[in-house]
Amino acid sequence: MKAGDGLAPLAVCAIFRDEACFLAEWIGFHRLVGVEHFFLYDNGSEDGPAEVLAPFIERGWVTHIPWQIPFHEHAARRAYTDALGRARGRFRWLAAIDLDEFLFAPEHDTLLAVLPEFEQHPGIVVRWQVYGSSGHVRASDAPVIQRFTRRAPTQWVRNRRFKSIVDPDRALQAAGCHHFEFPGGMSAVNEAGAPTEFTPRMRFKKRLRRLYPLLGPALSRVDPYASFGLKDRTVAVEHLRINHYPVKSREEFERKARFKAKKRRYQGLDYFAYHDHNEVDDPILTRYLPALRELLRETTAVNS
Repeated sequence: MKAGDGLAPLAVCAIFRDEACFLAEWIGFHRLVGVEHFFLYDNGSEDGPAEVLAPFIERGWVTHIPWQIPFHEHAARRAYTDALGRARGRFRWLAAIDLDEFLFAPEHDTLLAVLPEFEQHPGIVVRWQVYGSSGHVRASDAPVIQRFTRRAPTQWVRNRRFKSIVDPDRALQAAGCHHFEFPGGMSAVNEAGAPTEFTPRMRFKKRLRRLYPLLGPALSRVDPYASFGLKDRTVAVEHLRINHYPVKSREEFERKARFKAKKRRYQGLDYFAYHDHNEVDDPILTRYLPALRELLRETTAVNS
């Protein structure tokens, strides 16, 4: 099925917990780049997301789904699979991303200018560009895309990570947080249209995090947080790209780390220091700020 068959062009699904302060900007930005609807899975938030989401729900943009499955029981993968069922027959494409990820088309104002090029494929993988703290220590109410404008070099090993945009009618289920399964040997493609191939899972990466503080310089070309990846190590983000903001300011990171203290990825290696790369000045998303502020002003006025 294609967009011309009466389907809305694009929806997004995400799972979140205690990220209410980021919801409005994230939704507003993705509305600007062409997302029509959001399936948002609330994994037990205690910071009042319903109040933030109310004006977006009233406009029909958001479906707010309580999702009490413990995260270690594959909550994200199961949420993405659930979203496939909700999107089938309604949306041509479904993107699965997190609230610290901003999906866009660098050469165009919206994703809808690029996605038609992939009509014959069941899915697309989109690479990261990881942004550091830009030197910010304290949290702020200013937009993420305004505050954080410095990132790691394009080909940094962590930027090999990716998320997926899939055709809900051709995707069987989520295979994890990053990719999906398709029938009959079909596979997603990269932005150049080449089929994706994955590396074998590497369980030793969890042990590597404990050694990284001692061997960091010798392991600079290894990603200690990825247990698998794409065989193609070249990071191409000319046509589709995800700006990833994993740490934000030091204060915001420490707040997140306290909540996720039991997660293994925060143990052994200084997660903040590893991701706080600011070598490249790249304020590419600031061009959306005027329209974003206007959209949020208009949306908030609905309930004021």
